[in-house]
Amino acid sequence: MPDTERPDNARLEAFSDGVFAVVITLLALDLKPELTDSARDSRTLLWQLASRWPTYLAFVASFSTVLIMWIDHHGILKFARRADTPVLFANGFLMLLTTLVPFTTSLLSAHLMEPSGSMAGALYSGLFVLINLAYNLLWSLLQRQHAPDALEHRLTWHYRLGFPVYLVATVVALWSLPLSLALCAGMWALWSANMRPVHDGV
Repeated sequence: MPDTERPDNARLEAFSDGVFAVVITLLALDLKPELTDSARDSRTLLWQLASRWPTYLAFVASFSTVLIMWIDHHGILKFARRADTPVLFANGFLMLLTTLVPFTTSLLSAHLMEPSGSMAGALYSGLFVLINLAYNLLWSLLQRQHAPDALEHRLTWHYRLGFPVYLVATVVALWSLPLSLALCAGMWALWSANMRPVHDGV
């Protein structure tokens, strides 16, 4: 279980929280109406808004992902005894990759219904392959600070599972974008449940 005697990592957490907040803000900024001059009546307005459903879908998917990443990040830092230099650099690498989520989200929403959607989906899933590697690096450094218990072994297994699943989702996106997104959503659901024992002590 998390070490209750760990030192204050407030600066590390504050920096990371700021990055997550900026990423979510950038995701919301992509929700621009982009209406044409023909939207002069209510029916046309609603039709044009509804036609932008790929943008809304990509936003909800990425917002949910970043939210889960933030909750997960908050949970694993409970295991940190000290924010030493390797941990700071590993966390910085994770934040670097996290800031790219709005870019791949915008790419996905713009190409979701186009023939290029498969490549956009592969790039979207491929970013999460890298993010998963960064999470595993940070987690491994935190584990080295003390002897891992049963809960930490379970978390390690779940984190390592993300790499092959995201890798498969990246390749599958070239043939079936919906299946690729479903695989990604499955990992997000797993990690949502994964953090409950850490936060709730169950």
